[in-house]
Amino acid sequence: MSGFVIGIILLSSLLHASWNALVKAGEDKWLTPAVICAFSAIFGLIAAIILPLPHSHHWPWIIASGCLHLTYFTLLVIAYGLGDFSRVYPIARGTSPLLVFIAAGPVLGESLKVESGLAIMLVVVGVMSLAWDRNLFIKKQGKAVLYAILTGAAIAAYSITDASGLRIMSNDIEHATFVYLAWIMIVACVPFVLVVGYIRWGKITPYLISYGLRSSGGALFALISYALILWAYSKAPAAPVAAIRETGVIFAAIIGALTLREKFGIRQIPAAILVTLGAAGLHLTN
Repeated sequence: MSGFVIGIILLSSLLHASWNALVKAGEDKWLTPAVICAFSAIFGLIAAIILPLPHSHHWPWIIASGCLHLTYFTLLVIAYGLGDFSRVYPIARGTSPLLVFIAAGPVLGESLKVESGLAIMLVVVGVMSLAWDRNLFIKKQGKAVLYAILTGAAIAAYSITDASGLRIMSNDIEHATFVYLAWIMIVACVPFVLVVGYIRWGKITPYLISYGLRSSGGALFALISYALILWAYSKAPAAPVAAIRETGVIFAAIIGALTLREKFGIRQIPAAILVTLGAAGLHLTN
């Protein structure tokens, strides 16, 4: 994998951790992601008008991906409502590359060197260790862990779906990354916005006045982040891309400590080193 592709994935990771932090920090745990989704859906609708339409055989991938992203949004919001950002985010992101690694061979036909597999395992161990403490599975945190793992499974599912769907679309349509992104945002975000909007109807206007600008920035971060990852999936095997993307947990730990006042202890340092070594190993072995 080239250094340029890795740089793009790292930028995507930083943007992804940033918009997730906005969701966690939001005054309303449902309205914040709903407003981010609303801006994303608006982008999708505008882009869908300008860009070519997907072909008929692309729609199953788009619909499946949109439904999986919708599931991911919902599980993520529930998980953030139950646990700390610096705990939920690493578990969700650490589960994902392991599942992608397992599924990439049979589903996408990708084969990786043994060294690449070991590098991915380093990333997974490093990511998951960021979330570990003795009270992880008790009381309220136990539910947070469960929803974080389910979120990671949803991430893995849409990652495999998107890697496959985008490669198929790229053979047929120019600017396939933007076409694919636009339509999955429409499929995923419109239902989420409608449901949350109905539940929170009376609070929407004051919330937009207070937090609309910040949420629009979160939407921009989310869109750019996933556009970059979709591009990376078209250039490199899915499992290494998914693994390197999880370096975002290092950014998340720093953001959690600086902006959300969550603990960043000495144990985060070796975890960060493991993630970095794993990412470097993927660069050297691919």
